Amino acid sequence: MGLAVAYELCLQGCRPVLFEADDRLGGMAASFDFAGVLLERYYHFHCLSDQAFFELLDELNLQACLRWQETRMGFFLDGRLYPWGSAGAVLNFRRLPLITRIRYLLHAARCLSLRDWKPLDRISASSWLKKWLGEKGYQVLWQKLFTYKFYQHSDSLSAAWIWSRIRRIGQSRRWLKETLGYLEGGSEHWINGLATEIQRQGGEIRLSMPVDGLRPLGSSALGAVELTSRNGVERFDAVISTIPLPLVAPVLANGGADPDLVAQYTAQTSVACACVVIQTSKPITGNFWTNVNDPRFAIPGIIELSNLRPLKPHITYVPYYMPADHPDYARPNGAFINDSINCLKAINPQLEDADILASHCSRYRYAQPVCGTNFLSQLPPLNPLPNIWIADTTMYYPEDRGISESIGFGRGLARQVNAALGRGGPE
Repeated sequence: MGLAVAYELCLQGCRPVLFEADDRLGGMAASFDFAGVLLERYYHFHCLSDQAFFELLDELNLQACLRWQETRMGFFLDGRLYPWGSAGAVLNFRRLPLITRIRYLLHAARCLSLRDWKPLDRISASSWLKKWLGEKGYQVLWQKLFTYKFYQHSDSLSAAWIWSRIRRIGQSRRWLKETLGYLEGGSEHWINGLATEIQRQGGEIRLSMPVDGLRPLGSSALGAVELTSRNGVERFDAVISTIPLPLVAPVLANGGADPDLVAQYTAQTSVACACVVIQTSKPITGNFWTNVNDPRFAIPGIIELSNLRPLKPHITYVPYYMPADHPDYARPNGAFINDSINCLKAINPQLEDADILASHCSRYRYAQPVCGTNFLSQLPPLNPLPNIWIADTTMYYPEDRGISESIGFGRGLARQVNAALGRGGPE
């Protein structure tokens, strides 16, 4: 989102300065060298409805690098791997009564047809799903996915949030077949393209440069915000923050903001992620995504990137979501990696130790915002202080965090800020 904001500001005739706390650009889409392959630290894919991302690729002349692939889903339950995701797979899923399977398909169809999602903001995802699927259907299909991603927050998630997730994947179908996209070269390709364009148009990028404080100086548009970093104190006409909302709290507090305002950002809840990447000499399954419902493993599922993007040897992501204060999050990386290997062996008994070629574990403290019931009313204001705008992925709720959603929202926000400063676009 921060890159999209800076890019759009350049197009609007501004000269933005981008402060990035990390040593690389991209946030959760940033890449690293994994066994000689440039790979995202966290799994990503593109859907057929990702219009904002497609528009950006066109502008960066990268549209020819986008590839589409028919993908499959699976469901690992009771030690058995079931096909999943298609109507036929659901109807053949004899682990549930036929009426429950039919209700599941009706619910998926309802998610695609529903337009007014705001009533869903007021009810919990668990109660909404139980209403459609029944208690047993919810327990088999959803309960563990919620429990091992949100823990104590799993029963308070907004139904609007889960509706948007189901709808997005449901819309990414061609002739009823799930179709997902990837970019040749991975996310690093478009991230580098954005960075190059920002700098070409006069913007500045500062890596390893966290912001420590923000303080508005008044209503004047010239030098109206004081920003503190390791470079000292600088003044800017406006500041747009796109870091996770909980991280905004100390930045505002250091700038002397009202404690009640700071408390609104402190109150925003996220869960952390320890994301294991494993390279194997053979695929685990033929699926891109496999949901896991097995009491031995505290994971919602595995993502086999090589079944979307043709990478050899095979690449699989195994994410562990949990609150950052959960005792398990303090476990060493090796413990997560060992659990992941055991899980892959359970899913594919043919996998042997010799098939494990490389492994890595990345961690992100604010990986997944927790969007609870009545979430709309709990969001802090977008423009809480003069000439300071604060947003993260929760601001486009009920949509879940995603590359295209962040790009579209960030570019719109940049235009909004430029107009508020009275500049009205490029000359």
